[in-house]
Amino acid sequence: ISNWTGGYGADAVLFTAATSSSDPLSKSFQMSKKKGKVVLVGVSGMEINRADMYSKELDFLISTSYGPGRYDKIYEEKGIDYPYAYVRWTENRNMSEYLRLLYTGEIKLKEMIDKTFSIEQVTDAFKSLQGERKPLIVILNYDNEYDLKESSHRKSPIKSIPQKITGETVKVALIGAGGFATSMHLPNMEKLSPKFCLHAVMSRRGHQAKAVANQYGAKYATTDYNEILNDDEVDLILVGTRHDTHASFAIEGLKSGKNVFVEKPLATNDKELKLFEDFFNSTERHPHLFVGFNRRFSKYSSEVKKYTEQRINPLFINYRMNAGFIPLDHWVHEHGGRIVGEFCHIVDLMTFFTGCRIKSISFENLNPNNNKYSKQDNVTVILKYEDGSVANIQYFAVGSKEMVKEKLEVHFDGKSIEMNDYKNLKGYGLKINDIQTNLSEKGQFNELVNIHNFLTGKDSRLPIEQWDILQTTKTCIEISKNI
Repeated sequence: ISNWTGGYGADAVLFTAATSSSDPLSKSFQMSKKKGKVVLVGVSGMEINRADMYSKELDFLISTSYGPGRYDKIYEEKGIDYPYAYVRWTENRNMSEYLRLLYTGEIKLKEMIDKTFSIEQVTDAFKSLQGERKPLIVILNYDNEYDLKESSHRKSPIKSIPQKITGETVKVALIGAGGFATSMHLPNMEKLSPKFCLHAVMSRRGHQAKAVANQYGAKYATTDYNEILNDDEVDLILVGTRHDTHASFAIEGLKSGKNVFVEKPLATNDKELKLFEDFFNSTERHPHLFVGFNRRFSKYSSEVKKYTEQRINPLFINYRMNAGFIPLDHWVHEHGGRIVGEFCHIVDLMTFFTGCRIKSISFENLNPNNNKYSKQDNVTVILKYEDGSVANIQYFAVGSKEMVKEKLEVHFDGKSIEMNDYKNLKGYGLKINDIQTNLSEKGQFNELVNIHNFLTGKDSRLPIEQWDILQTTKTCIEISKNI
């Protein structure tokens, strides 16, 4: 480089290598001219020799791959573009220009392609990348006449199914192999074997579906929901995808004749909720719907319920959820936000204790002075029930992490019960079982036990009744809309 530039050095060096060594980066500084520029696009060891840079007064810049917009959720996931006049070469415009150069032949890839495989030879294609001589590029060739319509999402007619399953084992198809399902539900199902078995896994990321299926011994993995809907062996569909997809997956599962266990929330808006109301009103004989309002299944909640059932007067309940701060660009703030996505747990629990319908809802929210916190994350809600009970729920993100996350107080007939973070329970004015656990036990395990007992006919009571599920969902949507 020194000879090529007449001893001056390069105006700019683009570093695109991937290495843990710092030596190539040092070489990049050395080959630069005075006042030159080194741009790190790849991966390098970062032990920087000051002498390489100081005397030349170099600029050292970091650039993400593809261009402006990379790692920006608003740009990449929501499709909100940067103004052309201010950001000429965005990630998308860079890719468009690259495709244009391929089309015009100014970039030629033919000599870099080692071999073309048909899609039926996909295993051989990946094996070729593992050999001693690793090719730069191999191509997968799909049949040009492949009918995409055949694998598209289809509407399913409503089917009638038996109220309960036959046999002891509930065969589960998991939709969405995300963190909560794989870290909570699948391990719990494994502990409950043979009450449950993972029969199939569906995810839009095929490799992820296959990995989870292999780990838990599922019969197959797929990216096509219709394969699950048309599988007569599936007893229960478990929906564990992002919140905005819950309703569509759940309603299609019910219409196909499958029992559905959908993680909360059931729906994120009125339009989605109406799909379920219309479905249940259309037929008396239909599959069963379960929603992941797990707090009511905690052994702590069950213990409290023993005493609240014996009350003479209505309940006065305080519930505090120190929910914690989550940056406002996180996906949990979308599609109804945390009120629809997490607050719903508390509403369901309050109804579990009172055992009746909500008569009225009132609420107030915090108005933060800056944009760090959201008013939707900081709200106090009062629920008045038909039996006269009152539940005061405080849900906030401005609290300290050092304080417990969830605290319950139930007061009635001169008695009080206090529960801290599903770890301990204490009674005042009454003798209560002394329950303590090191970890929060919020009911996910017992939730599955209840679902199994109902589906296999051991318990005739639905874990959560249909009116209760719809009421909780409607309440949270209404609060979210009006905050």
